[in-house]
Amino acid sequence: MPKKTKTKPENKQEILTRTIDLTRESIVDENSRLVRLSFSSEEPVTRQSFFSDPWIEVLGHERSEVDLERLNNSAPVLYNHDRSERGNRIGVVERAWLEGSRGHAEIRLSKRDEVEGFWQDVRDGILRNVSVAYRINERKLEEEHKDKPDLYRVTSWTPMEISLVDIPADASVGIGRSAEDDPSQEDAPEERTLNTQPQPNQKEKTMPDKVVEKPERKESDQVDEKRKGEFMDEGAKRALETEKARRTEIRGLFEGHDDHAQVRDQCLDDPEVDVNEARKLLLDAIGKQEQPAANGQHIEMGDSDLEKFSRAAEDAIAFRAGIAGKDEKPTELVGYTLLEMARKSLELRGVRTERMDKRELVGRAFTHSTSDFPKILENNSRKAMLRGYDEAEEVFPRFTRAGNLSDFKQHSRVGLGTFDSLDEIPESGEYKHGTFGERAEPIQLATYGKLFSISRQAIINDDLSAFTDIPRKMGRAAARTVGDLVFSIINSNPTMSDGTALFHADHNNLAGSGAAPTVTTVGAGRTGMRTQKDGKATLNISPSFFLVPAALEDTAKVLMASETDPAQTNSKKPNAVRNAAEVVVDARLDVASLTAWYLLADPSRFDTIEVGYLDGVAAPFLDQQEGWTIDGVEYKVRIDAAAAPLEFRTFWKNAGS
Repeated sequence: MPKKTKTKPENKQEILTRTIDLTRESIVDENSRLVRLSFSSEEPVTRQSFFSDPWIEVLGHERSEVDLERLNNSAPVLYNHDRSERGNRIGVVERAWLEGSRGHAEIRLSKRDEVEGFWQDVRDGILRNVSVAYRINERKLEEEHKDKPDLYRVTSWTPMEISLVDIPADASVGIGRSAEDDPSQEDAPEERTLNTQPQPNQKEKTMPDKVVEKPERKESDQVDEKRKGEFMDEGAKRALETEKARRTEIRGLFEGHDDHAQVRDQCLDDPEVDVNEARKLLLDAIGKQEQPAANGQHIEMGDSDLEKFSRAAEDAIAFRAGIAGKDEKPTELVGYTLLEMARKSLELRGVRTERMDKRELVGRAFTHSTSDFPKILENNSRKAMLRGYDEAEEVFPRFTRAGNLSDFKQHSRVGLGTFDSLDEIPESGEYKHGTFGERAEPIQLATYGKLFSISRQAIINDDLSAFTDIPRKMGRAAARTVGDLVFSIINSNPTMSDGTALFHADHNNLAGSGAAPTVTTVGAGRTGMRTQKDGKATLNISPSFFLVPAALEDTAKVLMASETDPAQTNSKKPNAVRNAAEVVVDARLDVASLTAWYLLADPSRFDTIEVGYLDGVAAPFLDQQEGWTIDGVEYKVRIDAAAAPLEFRTFWKNAGS
């Protein structure tokens, strides 16, 4: 037989796991549920890939070889590596460090009710297994052999998370262990098989013979090994069944397409390719052979991997940033950093990233013409901005009316009462045309906006606040800007189209002398509004809002709520203005006057103040472009809005005292 050529293991960015032991003595603090553990060692482990021969892996534990930043940045403690349910996040990594060729950590379990069972099982020694998930960044060949697996040292790797699991442990490391506990100091070194969670696309592969002879085991040890084997066999069985199902589906898909056997074999050999991806590859292969009936046609079955990734990444960022909906659950990418998402977005577009440093990787993710990463960030920034806009505590929408302006030209709004009263029509009498008044109030849109930027450093540092907290505050600022336009009208008392100020004695909407709000003065304002006229017609306008500065808030609320006149001690006289209007408070009024107060009509029945938006869109916009003056990306928040008083008869002002 010809000699088989040995294939080298690929340096893939996949997430791997190792399991360790949990012991009762490792509990550091019962009160805070603090537990100490050793999560890794330089114990050699045999690994194998679908694309290469088995090899022996040794995780390096020099300080330059292990990136503990992820663990030391409050990495999650999960149950069985399950990120799909929030309830499976049962704790947090408090700190991680290297000591004596081992990785050590202290974890703290949550005190939530649903975690109580896990904590009790840890204390009772029932839940005693821990698994660390890690990602290999770089490995180096240490020893090359002809008749047994080569030895590789992992010279750069990142622990991602720690889980409590039900799978039996690797006894070389665990909670409470130290360098002195290294079994290699007492017994002959033993080669161990990596114990991983079964992956959905795993292929069946025969394990190699052991390279190093195992020492004689005690009977109890043999029982433990048997139990380990049972668990491993069960995991291998599930993985094998999943892989068989995948291959069967792909073979069925390629039936009748024998001329594309090469594509079929590629799909079968790649465990990352599911039936949907295989279908796309088959359609692409068929399309290359045939002339399309018409240009521009595209057939796609189901969501692509890019679409799935973009949606999952966007939801994961929203969940981590706290801007997701109440009923939304974390996606499988919730544990990914922004840098990892940037890398994945490029790799899905066929860009090789293994030789890129962090700054280059983020730069390419922003500038690559087909990368989805900028759009993912933009969508979440937009969500955060709109959330902030909706959360802003603005009162102006209560007493104003939203309007639609189609462009930035000056528009005119005709006020109320500009149509004649109806005439009496005698039998066989003639109807006459009514006339509109010529007075109309102008309103014109303006654009308001601001820039903010996200640097590459923010992505590398996994700084979610850069594109969630900042846009959220910008959204609030947009709402505040529109509110400023409204209250500037009330405070500045602008001139109306008839040449008279909004609040003026000639308009019969200004109290003759200023006075504090009382039953008498508010009653006088209500009477003044009801008796407003347009020609001969009495308009009978009733106030709906009692607008006051913050300095008068308590006075106004007591006045509107009291059953009796609050100005008289022990009086049984009814309060004639009780609940006459809804109290609305805004501190912008305090800037102009601490004593002035206002009555306003209901904007749904009468013209008060119109707040106009371009095409009626009452929300800010977010635009994005690659940064030129900054090393990253720039965002622009803008809103097109205007505010104008439509009618003076619907207002009443008292300057107060």
